[in-house]
Amino acid sequence: MLFRWLLPIMSKVGVLALVGYLGWLAWVNLGPRKPEIGPARKELADKVIAQITEDIRTNRGNSRNAAILQFVSDPSDYFTDTLRSVIEQNGILDLHDRTVMEKARALLNLRQPSVANTDAAVAEGRALGVQCVLCGVIHAFESYSGEARIDVDVYLVDVATGHPIFAKRYATDTARASAVTAAIQDVARSFPLFRRLLGWLVAVLLLPVFTIAFIRAMVRKGSNKANAFVLSVYTVVDALLAWLLVGAALNSWFSVVIFIAAVVAALLYNVRVMTLALRLEEA
Repeated sequence: MLFRWLLPIMSKVGVLALVGYLGWLAWVNLGPRKPEIGPARKELADKVIAQITEDIRTNRGNSRNAAILQFVSDPSDYFTDTLRSVIEQNGILDLHDRTVMEKARALLNLRQPSVANTDAAVAEGRALGVQCVLCGVIHAFESYSGEARIDVDVYLVDVATGHPIFAKRYATDTARASAVTAAIQDVARSFPLFRRLLGWLVAVLLLPVFTIAFIRAMVRKGSNKANAFVLSVYTVVDALLAWLLVGAALNSWFSVVIFIAAVVAALLYNVRVMTLALRLEEA
């Protein structure tokens, strides 16, 4: 009795959760994307950031409480985020936490706003209540023929006086990225695919469970056409969701075979759920 009372509520909650989950997947896969950077650019940026961190440590003076602002011309956020991470890990500065808006923009893959000059950086630092601000301008961050080049101005500005505590321009090139580095990057880029496949599997398993009330209502009609219609709808939804999640990876015969096998498995699972629903109605 309690189960039948809870079933409609569970179904509604499940539908809302599923709609929210599908909406989030649609945003993640169809919404804005930050540009990716290759192994050569990452390798060069990491070396420059290590040098910047050491220079800040040497020239910071008594400055500790600081905020790092988005660097100008850093659409991928890689340079700014990596610099923040390295400074925090090494304890060079006590960095102010990201604001709620910055965290929301990062979660939604939206570009972070940057400051155009040191005066704007000082105003931002005063609003955040920090002692100094770390900011900069990326003049060049590009790769060509397996090599990369970076040219960036870095400023550590005292908020009270508006004068730079530290200012330096870093301009350098790197040699071609090694084959080992490129291989590691290729493996790292494959992990998001496995996460998307896991998300698809969870959606396939929960979709019929959360909408079992609808399935039972259709089964009660005792119509083969109605049963076939429900089965086709659920399978098409599973196939479309699979395409949304991993469609971009269908670039070889092996991935196509895996995709077809996954859809067939989803079909068999839906048949099993409908069979269970039919037995519940007959009981």
